[in-house]
Amino acid sequence: MAKGKQWAWLLSAVLLISVIASGCTGGGGDAGADPAPEPADSQPAEETPTEPAEETAEEPSAEGDGAPPVQDLGGYKFVVADNNANRWFPPEGSSDLANAILERIRWVEETYNVKIELRKHSEEEFSAAVLAGDKYADIIVTPTWELGRHINGKRLVDMNTIPNLQLDNAYWKEYNTSNLLTYDDRTFGVAAPFANQGDEVWVLAFNKSIVEELGLENPYDLVANKQWTFEKMLEMEQAAKRDANGDGVMDSNDRYGLATGHDWDIAVALYLASGNKIIETASDGKLTYAVNTPKAFETIDMIKKMTKRGDTFFPKNEGEDMDAYVKAFVEGKALFLAYSRGRGVIDPIYEMEDDFGFVPMPMGNNTDDYLSWVSHDAPSMAVPVTNKDLDKTGLILEALAWKAQQEEQIRLDEIAFTQLRDDESLEIIKQLKNYGVSDLAFIGQQMQGNVHQGLALIPNVGFYDQNLEPASQVAEIEEAVNLGLEELVLRLKGEFVEPEPKPEEKKE
Repeated sequence: MAKGKQWAWLLSAVLLISVIASGCTGGGGDAGADPAPEPADSQPAEETPTEPAEETAEEPSAEGDGAPPVQDLGGYKFVVADNNANRWFPPEGSSDLANAILERIRWVEETYNVKIELRKHSEEEFSAAVLAGDKYADIIVTPTWELGRHINGKRLVDMNTIPNLQLDNAYWKEYNTSNLLTYDDRTFGVAAPFANQGDEVWVLAFNKSIVEELGLENPYDLVANKQWTFEKMLEMEQAAKRDANGDGVMDSNDRYGLATGHDWDIAVALYLASGNKIIETASDGKLTYAVNTPKAFETIDMIKKMTKRGDTFFPKNEGEDMDAYVKAFVEGKALFLAYSRGRGVIDPIYEMEDDFGFVPMPMGNNTDDYLSWVSHDAPSMAVPVTNKDLDKTGLILEALAWKAQQEEQIRLDEIAFTQLRDDESLEIIKQLKNYGVSDLAFIGQQMQGNVHQGLALIPNVGFYDQNLEPASQVAEIEEAVNLGLEELVLRLKGEFVEPEPKPEEKKE
């Protein structure tokens, strides 16, 4: 597989051919996906109304088992609140995936007689609408962390109660491996085939030129043999360290083992890759701060070694933005770069001169498999409590999810052409959703301050101030965090009652 920039001319040609082909076939291979206005104009007028209606009614059954039942929803306006317009209405002809998304939207609209409309999402407008009892949208799609605040405000429907919505279907389950937004049999939000979190699962890029120069083991072989561990990664990081300019000082001019897209996140991502938890959920629903264990402390001490600035970890200069880390990897100043592939943060690596590959986060001390953090910036979908048409919403979501299955291979093909350098990386990308993991702390920290304190301990001790000793730091906050978790349970169940303000607070 060639470098991404060398494929640019080929991708353009493929897109041109696909546009021509779609024009020849009337919108793709799905009979009901496109009303095909050109053929309609060429036929007798009396045939025009009947043929599309017949195709629309037969489409789901024709495409295979498991299709949701067809209903005429009478022109229902289905409103989506999402700040990513390309998730719903990308520019037609801009890519094969864009065309497939538009085809899916048309198919759902025509098959179920609905109109899908997009509005820009605003957390403030959503909160105000719910407070007033007004409809805001049928669904919202937001960064996952934001949903914590909406759970706190009792603004979201338990998705398990939505008629016609079958979250046990395979096309839902394979995208919800972390189950982050489920607690006590309540599901507050989900990933979906059309709100794909795959690009927000953390991955590790490695510089092949440095691996070859140092005669290091092939990371792909280590992954395949279940030997890709914290210890092995640290060994390779230490081998990569080099005073590149020979001035006797290790600074941003030199080479290191690791960089990242965001330094607050790196310790958290490694901690979760270790198999340890931040919040443990018991069978009765009780939540416990789980960082007070020997294995957790061992993990944090190992993370310190893997992310030691000026030693194993690239030290950006004071005042530089996080993109300095990505730049360091592009310039060959870091062997590894850890981050998710979404939101464009690491896009500069796709044009770098050195060859690179992708592997999952390594295995830590409490797991026998690879675990990669699903970033709290990943998109999640939820349903507002002021949506009074849940039966229609459930049916439309089922149709969108079922039809979106066809897009996964197209998406992977485009990633292969525009981002990857080899077939091994593509196989890793395909597996990432199976490695996806998260922790209730990322929702809880938006809902209760002490829970945030418990989460923040990991980057504070593991990265920013490595002189701090983890056991003593945990001991200082553990009681407060566990009290916060008791409150969090009530908030998740919708049973927490805000205390009455004190008299002096009322006066203010």
